[in-house]
Amino acid sequence: MMSNTSENQSKLQVFLLKDAKNLFPKGKRLLGIDYGMKRIGLALSNSQGEMAEPFMIIHKLKELDDIIPAKNIEGIVIGLPLQTDGEEGDIAKQVHLFANRVAEKYCLPVFLIDERYTSKFASEYLSGKCMRQEKQKKVLDAYAAARILQKAIDETK
Repeated sequence: MMSNTSENQSKLQVFLLKDAKNLFPKGKRLLGIDYGMKRIGLALSNSQGEMAEPFMIIHKLKELDDIIPAKNIEGIVIGLPLQTDGEEGDIAKQVHLFANRVAEKYCLPVFLIDERYTSKFASEYLSGKCMRQEKQKKVLDAYAAARILQKAIDETK
């Protein structure tokens, strides 16, 4: 007989959203993540899981320890940085490792979604708000995370 920990670990998986839309937790509070080596942008959905908003920037995975239970997160969407031709490169491999760590640590479903151009669109949006470059740098990753999360929500409606 397996222990509860072993059972949980055997059920933990990271899904590509395009292949697992039927498993996506609709109507639930979700966390969007724009993973970076220096900063991790976070976004939250509303409690019905319908709309994404930028939340904050963190620097270490451990910082999610308080956020996930406090915000009642029931699923996580992480942007997968594909190359312009749609192939996965070295950075995508790092994101896969990060996603597996997140799934294992928090025992929540994790979905990966193509994040190409999300930072560019977020930067253009912030520039349109007449935000100075130095201020943009402080919030850009959270806005990119919001675009990632909203894309996932929209694709699973």
